[in-house]
Amino acid sequence: MTRMPRLLPALAVLPLLAACAEVPTTAVVQPAPVFPAPTTQAAPAPAPRPAPTPLQAPAQVTTAPLSSGASSSNSSSTSSAAAAPAPTAGAITASNPRELGTPPEQVTSALLPGTPPSAVFQNGDGCYLFSIERTEPLSGYPVRDENGVPICENDDGSVGPRPSS
Repeated sequence: MTRMPRLLPALAVLPLLAACAEVPTTAVVQPAPVFPAPTTQAAPAPAPRPAPTPLQAPAQVTTAPLSSGASSSNSSSTSSAAAAPAPTAGAITASNPRELGTPPEQVTSALLPGTPPSAVFQNGDGCYLFSIERTEPLSGYPVRDENGVPICENDDGSVGPRPSS
């Protein structure tokens, strides 16, 4: 094989190199920008603050448990108080709820970390529910074990998943 076919790509580049001519450049010296000297002005004096007032006693607040009917009979004094929200979709409305002092160990171990034990109450059927907010009527979500089965107080007094009958 001759050298000519191997040199053809290099020969194709030669006209491109010949077309590239060096462009002369000239540097133009620019003077440095001159900014006016900053003027010194006195900072404005802060506005005088009023003297602090002593704390006042809060207005009288009337409270009542959510389960009582006092809010309807006392509507004039509690009209500015917020009403309890309705239960959310998916929540179980409790029938004969029973609030607990301290839930059993099986229930507290099944709760998500950071859930206070005071959020747990027992439904009328013996199952444990937890509430994320106080609603009227009281509602909550079942406390479930690691298998997803609701934890209840069984007929024999044991606490755990309800045995299937």
